[in-house]
Amino acid sequence: MSAIEFIPPTALGDRDAAIVDVREASAYTDLSHVPGAANIPVDRFRDPTGIARGMLPDPTDLATWLGEAGISPTDPVIAYDDDCGVYAARFLATLAAFGHDGDLYLLDGDYSVYEREADVTVEQPDVEPVEYEPDDLDETLLADREDVEAAVDGEAIVVDTRTEPEFEQAHIPGAVQLDWEAFVDDETGRRRSVEAIESTLAEHGLEPDRPVVLYCNTARRLSYVFAVLEDLGYGDVRFYEGSLEDWLRTETDDWDPAEIKRRVREHATEGPEAVKEALGEDAAAKLKLVGLYEQKQSGYFMFRTKIPGGVLTADAARALGTVAEEYATLPEERDPDRSPFGDGYLDVTTRQDVQFHWIRMADVPEIWELLDPAGVSTFQTGGNSVRNVVSCPAAGVADDEVLDARPVAEAITEAFLADRRYANLPRKLKVSVNGCRGACAQPEINDLGFTPARKGDRVGFNLAAGGGLSDSPRVASDLDVFVERDQVVDVVRATADLFIEHGSYLDTAVNRLRFLVEEWGAEQFREELQRFAPFEFESAGEDLVTHHHPDHVGVHEQADGDKYVGLSIPVGRIDGTDFRGMADLAESYGNGEIRLTTQQNLLLPGVADGDLDDLRAEPLLDEYSPDPGPFTRGVVTCTGREFCNYALVETKARAKRWAAELDERVDIDQDRVGLRFSGCTASCAQPQIDDIGLRGETRQTDDGVESAVDIAVGGKLDVDPQFATWIAPRVPIESAPDAIERLVAVFEREGRDGEQFHEFCRRADDDRLAEVLHPAAIDPVEAAANGGRTDAD
Repeated sequence: MSAIEFIPPTALGDRDAAIVDVREASAYTDLSHVPGAANIPVDRFRDPTGIARGMLPDPTDLATWLGEAGISPTDPVIAYDDDCGVYAARFLATLAAFGHDGDLYLLDGDYSVYEREADVTVEQPDVEPVEYEPDDLDETLLADREDVEAAVDGEAIVVDTRTEPEFEQAHIPGAVQLDWEAFVDDETGRRRSVEAIESTLAEHGLEPDRPVVLYCNTARRLSYVFAVLEDLGYGDVRFYEGSLEDWLRTETDDWDPAEIKRRVREHATEGPEAVKEALGEDAAAKLKLVGLYEQKQSGYFMFRTKIPGGVLTADAARALGTVAEEYATLPEERDPDRSPFGDGYLDVTTRQDVQFHWIRMADVPEIWELLDPAGVSTFQTGGNSVRNVVSCPAAGVADDEVLDARPVAEAITEAFLADRRYANLPRKLKVSVNGCRGACAQPEINDLGFTPARKGDRVGFNLAAGGGLSDSPRVASDLDVFVERDQVVDVVRATADLFIEHGSYLDTAVNRLRFLVEEWGAEQFREELQRFAPFEFESAGEDLVTHHHPDHVGVHEQADGDKYVGLSIPVGRIDGTDFRGMADLAESYGNGEIRLTTQQNLLLPGVADGDLDDLRAEPLLDEYSPDPGPFTRGVVTCTGREFCNYALVETKARAKRWAAELDERVDIDQDRVGLRFSGCTASCAQPQIDDIGLRGETRQTDDGVESAVDIAVGGKLDVDPQFATWIAPRVPIESAPDAIERLVAVFEREGRDGEQFHEFCRRADDDRLAEVLHPAAIDPVEAAANGGRTDAD
């Protein structure tokens, strides 16, 4: 193996060597390149599927690429890229790993540096292919896990080439942190001076005669550091081709959901601190993998379940209701009568889950004893894993159904449930499977969205990816892929593998899958995903989505002639006793099932026409009505400040009260007005996708800081999905209902025939609507009287 040597751009033409451009093929072909350079793009030689050997490519593939480029095993090779040499270093490290005999040179800087100083071309070189026979992997260069362990205990120094925050989050014991960018001059993009680099190395304890083992979570970083050390004459440098996450997964049971559950069971009666001690480092994150979130109130937990597609048997619903009644209870010092929702309730979530508050750690094993036999899991209901799969709540019965999505949602769940490899993804992965023409499981805002499609005589799904909300909302991109029903699990698994490979394990603000799709574009993402999938993709089929269900409240036709009855659960919160009562209604009037919806409501399928009147007469339906007012029907909230550390304002009690008041005060010719209220910017209540969105804020006044809301309008996931526009910032929170009332008055005055509220808000001028909403800018009585206009207009 030859050492890697840095060469300046001026020396590039002086070397009798093969030149390799590792930039994307489009940059090489369409822009320009170094004369005589062959193109071997980086995405070829960074293999995404390996574990033991990280990202090294298959040697046969590597031999093919090198042979096609006319490179023989003894040829000197110069490599360059467009990112300071970090990807070119990876290419050269790959050649070194496979025993390339020729000298290896790395262009100091990148293509832009060369382009400024020399002539470039778009002409393709005339290459004569050769046979390339790679050697076996150089075991003296590649470290395995045992080598790293020996280095930790011996004289060698282990170097973590990730960023400093990543290193601080978790690292191999005894390692020192040294990011590759420490060797790059920020202004020139070239390597820093030898003196400066040697000083940095000495500060970190690196000396030329001391063995070095490098590791990282991306091969490019360690490769650049490897090249620097090789060029400076460090004689014993090896690199570990497994990432830190690989290390954690394969060396310990700490992140195995089943093992976490076992440890919680074993230590729960000893209290939360004993459980955390048993779980070790990052215990709070591990608890999320079995559904437990630390509540704002010390010593208590939120406990979340996993219910694929929101489908519950009556027995499962009774078990959930019992948990709420017996375990989700207030502390003794709190008076249930002073709580807006009393005691012993549960929450239906926007992912068709159920979650509880006020759970004590000592009670968790008993709760599992209730839920496990009923088929309700809590595995991976939180944390960076595949979350609950959402689906049409009327799957299997809807009259507009193309295919039943329930078996698909269940298959995805089973494939990932308690799987340790997928228990610690870079971030959570959300999947939506839709079998009806109404696409009611919100595929537009999920990481993966499957919607019904027809390809010839086959019915399956079209695939979209990269949807999401929060501060950077994005509608999922159509990937032009048709997927058979039995291929869906493979696609989700391939996506998770891609995410492990390319996602960041650190920057949680920008590491959702949608950021990859946005960065690469749908075409490149599709190409990357194809590399992980076990079958060849085919183009999309005919899209069978024709409309959009805003919700499932009310009485609806089923395909078999029966009805399903959707009941409004205002803000998704329902008493445990009432939830058990719903199970009784499901057995008495329906098919014995309860379905939960993404709007935090529930429905009872399989109700015969002759039983509708008796069902409507049931006392429970006085509280949970199939015919609520438009605001109560449309209200959706997050957990809010009562339990969540991130929320700035309380949401549930406030929104339930507001919706009821608006139903009394406002006359609107519309069955439903979507009113979604998130306590912070995290969008747990999905405020961007409905008529009116609210998110908690604070505002500074002369009297100090007070609670406020930002108001958005005009969102809707329909055939033309659009997100709501944030038009009124920091409205005093108790002024919000009045602001909404004024806005509806303007809509009723100026809306066109047949126009929906969200359509009006999209058509109207944002500044004018903002004036109507914000009481600091306008007198509410004058605004209503003048259709939102003031004398100043």
